Amino acid sequence: MIRKITTLILMSLITHIAAANEAGNWFIRPFVGYSFMSDPSANSEGIGGANGPLQVELDNGFNAGTGIGYRFTRNWAAEIAWEYRSNDSKVITADGQSYDDGNYASNLFFVNGIYFFDTKSTWKPYLGAGLIWAQEIDIDLENAGQEQSFTTDGDIGYQLFAGVNYSFAPNWSLQGELRYGAVTGLDLVGEGNDGVINNIDYKTTTVQLGVVYYF
Repeated sequence: MIRKITTLILMSLITHIAAANEAGNWFIRPFVGYSFMSDPSANSEGIGGANGPLQVELDNGFNAGTGIGYRFTRNWAAEIAWEYRSNDSKVITADGQSYDDGNYASNLFFVNGIYFFDTKSTWKPYLGAGLIWAQEIDIDLENAGQEQSFTTDGDIGYQLFAGVNYSFAPNWSLQGELRYGAVTGLDLVGEGNDGVINNIDYKTTTVQLGVVYYF
């Protein structure tokens, strides 16, 4: 009898927690993550006194941001979000100069649609897709005190993501997410210095953790 009562109490608590984190609620979710980027190909004009292919090698980096959204139904939500991301870079110019201490970074804004699978439990997997608006994407070429910066803004891309929410208390969830994003065909123009980097891509893969608060 005690076991049955305990089971009923636990089931009621789980249902209450899950329901508190579903339809009809606004939410905010700060997040941090680990950023993976493939090495992009690019061409350069007027960098280091030569034109030609640019070799870019990227290390793993980090991202951090926050989103705010609304759960329209138990299954559907929409969100706007902001993110800063940075990956260390090594660049070799067409004339052989090496810049070992740079970074490839961005300020990005997203508009996302999210579908939550109704598991009737505190664990809820989800899928999503969104548009990316790049407020700024830039690459800094740095070595021994020398620095050149190349930037672009206003470019559009897309992202796809999948994750799971774990509702651990009323109005609170933990979130794990895997995300892929792409803004392609960029032309980065020298910022206070000569030169252009042509047709470079910004493709990201992210493993991130977040905390979601519903209100």
